[in-house]
Amino acid sequence: MSEVNLNNDSMETTSRSKRIASNTLVLFGRMLLLTLVNLYTVRLVLNGLGKEDYGIFNTIAGVVTISACISSVLELSMQRFYAIAMGERDTIRLRDIFSCSVNIILVLALVILLLFETVGLWFLNTQLVIPAERMATAQWVYQFSLIAFLCSIVQIPFTAAIFAHEDMGIYALVSTVDCLLRLTVALLIGTVAADGLQFYGFGLMLTALVILTTYASIGRLRYAECHYRLPKDRKLYKSILFFSSWALYGSLANVGIVQGSTILLNIFYGSIIVAAFAVSLQINNAFNTLSNSMVLAFRPAMIKAYAERNFHYLNQLFTVSNKFLLYVLTAIALPLIAEMGTVLKLWLDHADADILLFARLIIVYVVCIVLHHPITIIMQASGHVRQYHFPVESVTLLCLPLTWVFFRLQQPSYFVYVSMVLVSVMAHLVRLYCLSRYYREFSIGEYLRAFLLPAFFVIGIGTLLTAFLHYQLPDGMLRLLTVIVLSPAALALLVYAIGMTRQEKQLLTRMFLTPVMNRLWTR
Repeated sequence: MSEVNLNNDSMETTSRSKRIASNTLVLFGRMLLLTLVNLYTVRLVLNGLGKEDYGIFNTIAGVVTISACISSVLELSMQRFYAIAMGERDTIRLRDIFSCSVNIILVLALVILLLFETVGLWFLNTQLVIPAERMATAQWVYQFSLIAFLCSIVQIPFTAAIFAHEDMGIYALVSTVDCLLRLTVALLIGTVAADGLQFYGFGLMLTALVILTTYASIGRLRYAECHYRLPKDRKLYKSILFFSSWALYGSLANVGIVQGSTILLNIFYGSIIVAAFAVSLQINNAFNTLSNSMVLAFRPAMIKAYAERNFHYLNQLFTVSNKFLLYVLTAIALPLIAEMGTVLKLWLDHADADILLFARLIIVYVVCIVLHHPITIIMQASGHVRQYHFPVESVTLLCLPLTWVFFRLQQPSYFVYVSMVLVSVMAHLVRLYCLSRYYREFSIGEYLRAFLLPAFFVIGIGTLLTAFLHYQLPDGMLRLLTVIVLSPAALALLVYAIGMTRQEKQLLTRMFLTPVMNRLWTR
């Protein structure tokens, strides 16, 4: 009987691995399409609005979405509770989780509406640096942005269910529609008889309403738990809110880094520098889209593995996800940093000094922070959210006051990235300590020996090779294409030769190469 159970467990693990691989490929394809469309959309919006209006829009959006941390935390919390209940095969609890989340979300939406129609309006009218002739338009854009943000909050219970069921194809399809609608709005700027900035805000609001309706319809039609009823387990409110409160503390720190920095740059340097920072944030968003796509493929399986106490498989996923995230992002980051001048000219038709420097520095920051994802998944699955988020995000919260000090000392605007990188490295050290303390199957020594040290070696050689190609070839399209092709190829060979163990190579073959070869052979 035990032999049969072992075989069943092995088959189930293999099936899960193949599903992770399938979801990763789907999300990777989605990421490529969305990245290209989003980057082209930024070009259209920047050209359509101009630098000043583009800076104003991002400043206003920064005020509204500074509370986006709340929605992202609740979404991750719902995913976690859904995944745990699915791992325990508790269908009744699934419906209670959905109903509790609906109640929490509606109350939260009302509170946010009241806050932003009072304190938020005061901040917009008295604290932000906006030309007087654009203030009336800015107020309209503020209202449109607020409604769009509320739509993104209300859809959380439905998107969390999609993630927990690992239906990444549905998510990829709807998010692609979202992206194409945003592109359509950008294309129409200047073609309608309306103020461009006001029209752009109105179009994004309509897009948010369409996406909310789509997610709600899919959830109700596809998942049995996505039908509201009065929750039977009232203690579930306490569990969700306790988990969310500490995760919220962490998310506030991360939003503070981005949106808080936007506001500080507006106050100290004005809307032109904010526009340069906003362009760099689009690159940040593109990288985050990629990393989040990869994480989405691993997160439900990791949480379910923890719920089932399948720590051997969880450790495999942890190691593979770390290497996958770091090496894929590095393979994209190195050629982009080297050839950013040419890339920006192709993308935006120009590349002034501030945009070029900001674009390079934001990529360094993104690579520094990406490795927190696998650690955070395990810590949240274990339920040690307070013990994890309080020390980690207390360090992360230092970024905003540190940036303020730099600016008060009249340091250049790029010191915002110096703060971001320094704080992210310190926070990662604290993450590793927390994981080793509360997840006994993890060893910092093994993490350093088997992952970080080989990774530093691989990235160091990859950086030298990229720099060699960059400086040996003349500036132009030939150099851009050569670096974009040869740099990732060289890094991939280094990863396979140095950065992966024999077991990981076998797992990679089973997860990705074997399913692809089987499909080709079948055809």
